[in-house]
Amino acid sequence: MFFRTRMPSAAATLLGLAALFSTPASAADIVLRFGSINTENTAPYDQVLLPFAKAVEEESEGRIEVQLKPLGGYGKPAELFPMVEKGTIEMAASVQGYHPGRFPQSSVMELPFMFENSIAGTSAMLQLHKEGLLDKDYASVKVLGLYVLPPYPIFTTGKKIQSVKDFRGLRMRTPSTTVGVALAKLGAVPLGIPLNMIGDTIASGYVDAIAYGWDSTTTTKGVAGKTLADQLKVVIDARLAAPSLMIVMNRATWDSMPADLKKIVEKHAAELSMGSARIREAQEAVTKKKLLNDPRFTALSFNDQQRAELQQVTAPAVAEWKANMAKLGIDGEKLYARARELIQQYKVAAK
Repeated sequence: MFFRTRMPSAAATLLGLAALFSTPASAADIVLRFGSINTENTAPYDQVLLPFAKAVEEESEGRIEVQLKPLGGYGKPAELFPMVEKGTIEMAASVQGYHPGRFPQSSVMELPFMFENSIAGTSAMLQLHKEGLLDKDYASVKVLGLYVLPPYPIFTTGKKIQSVKDFRGLRMRTPSTTVGVALAKLGAVPLGIPLNMIGDTIASGYVDAIAYGWDSTTTTKGVAGKTLADQLKVVIDARLAAPSLMIVMNRATWDSMPADLKKIVEKHAAELSMGSARIREAQEAVTKKKLLNDPRFTALSFNDQQRAELQQVTAPAVAEWKANMAKLGIDGEKLYARARELIQQYKVAAK
């Protein structure tokens, strides 16, 4: 037996009104929850993702609502892609390198010394996808954007790197397994650490160095209200490699959308890849100049002879990558050769 207590009508009315105003209603036909690894007030978020979301909403006249959230808004960085696959969220801007072994074809772009800038690299990656050479990687999702970052510098907590021997024993945060293999060839100890944990691992002494973007080092939170740049002392303009990134959508959601709304999403997604590459390239150049003149840092670079030595020492990483692709039934030789051909083509076209 149970007793049902009757709530006074005035209180019930007040609670009902509170519930009405605390739960925002959406008149949209489709709501796209969009998770990102980027934080607010950064170029990728403010100049690429936000404009895309607003443009889709406006052109669809409110039939599509894009609920974009920054880093941590829907989940941890490494959780976003699986959430899209499962349909927990509909869209995500993430990094392939957070999922070792999951994007083997795309990892060709992360091999050492593949490209000099994100424009040529991104153009090549898009063409590889168009030609079906990345088909296995993205079969479970709808690709809205693929791009690569400008080749990373290396930041350290104090170690000056001027030769291959200086890498030996250096505990380095790497953006992906593929980049990590190249670092291991140099004698470093590659560590896969999510970006939200980099600051803590530097502060604890667990990490000696990071392969990371110029601008991202000044915008990624570290410890005690600092940025990562505040925790580091030496920067080397290494330009060894860089990670691939993606903007993807849940396949079932995409398939169920009306054709006219698909056209709107695709129209504005068309600029996501190259727009991201151009903005990141420009932002990296600005921040690079600032940090090279920042008295907090000892700034170093590799001359042509040192870079040639680095290329020679990391070359076996490419052979290992091809062998691993063969085990997966992927023609790594063809994929690598085509990627190099396209990068050179777009590099020359950009001049």
